[in-house]
This record gives sequence, structure tokens and C-alpha cells, in this order.
Amino acid sequence: MNTRKAWVAGRFYPEQPDRLIDMVRHLLKKESKLIDYSLGKHQILGGIVPHAGYMYSGYEAVHLYELIRYSEIDFDTILILHPNHTISMGEDLSVTASDAWETPLGKLEVDLEFAKLLNLPMNRLAHQNEHSAEVQLPFLQLFLRQGFKILPICMNHQTVNCALKLAGLIVKTNQILKRNLLVLASSDFSHYLAPDLAYRQDQHVVKAICEFDTEQIFNKVKRHGISVCGFGPIMTLVAYSRMLHKDAIAKVLRRGNSGDRKASDSVVDYLSILFYRPKFA
Repeated sequence: MNTRKAWVAGRFYPEQPDRLIDMVRHLLKKESKLIDYSLGKHQILGGIVPHAGYMYSGYEAVHLYELIRYSEIDFDTILILHPNHTISMGEDLSVTASDAWETPLGKLEVDLEFAKLLNLPMNRLAHQNEHSAEVQLPFLQLFLRQGFKILPICMNHQTVNCALKLAGLIVKTNQILKRNLLVLASSDFSHYLAPDLAYRQDQHVVKAICEFDTEQIFNKVKRHGISVCGFGPIMTLVAYSRMLHKDAIAKVLRRGNSGDRKASDSVVDYLSILFYRPKFA
């Protein structure tokens, strides 16, 4: 089996399994009273989740993952849409070339059938040293029931056209395979700004997300120079959700910044946002 080894274990999250489990338990204990469990009763489509070190963005991330756990939905495949921080690639989109990804908690099998039907280039380098998909895996292993597969998809070029293309490919592929999908958009928000400025900048994007306006997400990022590193995956999740369900809702679960953990006048913003289709009693 061609396995992609953990790259940021020991840096973004603990390398020892017991310490990793203890850290996530600590994060959940700290945040549990703030989690709106009623949202877990709806049909969860996916979510936006940060990808910084757990000590910084884990407090936001556990809100999304705990609601997924609480929903008791058995997902077949988790698509992890992520940006490219590490290497310039020619193709717009690429899927992992590995059969499995490994973390300190074990291996996760890649959904190779889904990858094949997407008919996108496979690229090992685009994923090899990229942290933004990897940091989601221990959360998935700890919060979801066993048996699911993953498919990391790297957006090398974050444009509206790429987002719409990928969203359409996901919908078309799953019309054939009929997987119970969870789609994650891995992204941090504004980088290295004063906390109040970062909040104001990001609010432009959050508003467009909640209005499911893919083009406005792109326009706001470019017009205001907002350093949302995964705006391509976010646009894809927005487009995908609305392609499936016109009544889809995006709900901000938790927002904070690195200054909440270590006081600073230059922070990175983190948000977790749930995408769901409402169920009515």
C-alpha cells in the first residue's frame, strides 16, 4: 500500500497517540458548553474548518467535529478540499496519489474509486508536505465512526471557475457512486493583522458565505486583499451545497484568533462554519 506518512505530527499536533487524544479531550472539555448541539439534528453536508496547530485553532475545530459526532451520521467518504501552501503546481486541481494516509492514530484509506471517477490529475507533491488536509485527519479518527474513507483534493489555483468545476464534478461523481459524503473546506482566515481589523476583513467573506454567493467570496477576497488561504475550497463547498439543496444553510459555530491563546497585536483568524440542510419536526 502506498501510504502518505504524517508530515506535521509533533508540530501541529502531538506525535504520541496518548498526548494527541488527551489534547483533543481538553479542547472539547473547554468548548463543550458553547456547542449548540441542536444543530447536530440536521442533515450535515460539510463545513469550513481551520488548519493551524491544535493549540491555536483546535478550539474552533472541535465545534464542527463534535456536531458531526453528535449527528450519528455514518459518512462513507470525507472529501477534504484544501489549498496549496507548499509548491507551485501546473494543474488547477489534484487528488492525492496515495492509497492511504497515516497519522499517529493509524491509517485512513483513500477512496480511490471516487478519485478515479473525478478524473483529476493525481499528484503526490501537491499533498506530500501540505499540512492543511493532514491536520483534519486525527479529528476525523477521534470523532467519526470507523469505516469511512478520505479523499484529499488540492486546489492549486483558487478561482471561481475551478470551484464551480470541482463542485460539479463532486455532484456528478456521487450521482453514480451514491456515497454519503461529508465535504470539508480547510481554511484559516485573515493572517497577521490586528484583531479588530482581521474581524472586519473576514466579515466581508463570512457574509458572502452565509449568502451562498460564490463570486462575492472571490470578489471580496481580491478587492479587500483578505488573506483567507483556503477561499477556493470555501467557494467549492458553497457551490456544492447549493447544487444539492437550495435550502442549505451556513452557520458560524465558533470564531476566534491566535491572540486568544497568546496575546498579540498580529493574529490569524479561525472560524468553523457548519453547512447543513434543515430538518423540521
